[in-house]
Amino acid sequence: MQKFKSRKFWMAVVTGGLVILNDGLDMGIDSQTVLAFAGLVATWILGESAVDAKRVAKGDEPVDYRNSDDIGA
Repeated sequence: MQKFKSRKFWMAVVTGGLVILNDGLDMGIDSQTVLAFAGLVATWILGESAVDAKRVAKGDEPVDYRNSDDIGA
């Protein structure tokens, strides 16, 4: 259930939805723009995954961004 709260998961869902809706419903967004957005999101997901993997390897606790006191910690 924790995976459904992941920002990476939701960004992938939104991007996949954008690609499907743009092709299926012909939303009029240029395909190059959609692919550029998908590439940016994929890069962001890979970067966040690398940060998460490094954090797990060091044994650090995950940061809970819902609590404003943890930001920047």
